[in-house]
Amino acid sequence: MPKIISRSVISASAPDDTFLPSSLKSYYCLCGEFILVLDGDLRSCPTRPLDGSYCLNVNSTTDSNGRLRNGRTFKVNARQAGAVLLRRADPNAAGNSPVVERQYRFECPRCSLCVGYENTPPPLKSGRFTYILKGALSDVQGRPPKDALLDE
Repeated sequence: MPKIISRSVISASAPDDTFLPSSLKSYYCLCGEFILVLDGDLRSCPTRPLDGSYCLNVNSTTDSNGRLRNGRTFKVNARQAGAVLLRRADPNAAGNSPVVERQYRFECPRCSLCVGYENTPPPLKSGRFTYILKGALSDVQGRPPKDALLDE
């Protein structure tokens, strides 16, 4: 019987950023369900003055100086909940005349809590911005954020 000889070769490349901790942050619903992964801290995103929700820029745009501003990289694990019409006072109009805003909301697939909305029809990320409601998501699973309850 012939001898069987086996050989193995181990190959490794130079160390790179592959194994370094990621800058991706995960966010969870109040019930503990995973909802959002984002390329940075949600609290560092700009907030919408009307309702305090966090604004996630979907598309890359140029600012007034012509510099390219990259959109946020994120993935939302939520279910579409339908459209809602809201009547709000327009802060830019004389006499604060009412303005109707249409929100296409999305909710937690587990507990149906509304976690955010867009101003464009589905699918998600089809418009310019995605809005995450303040207090709806936590960065620690199973623990509500500090801003989950309204001030009394």
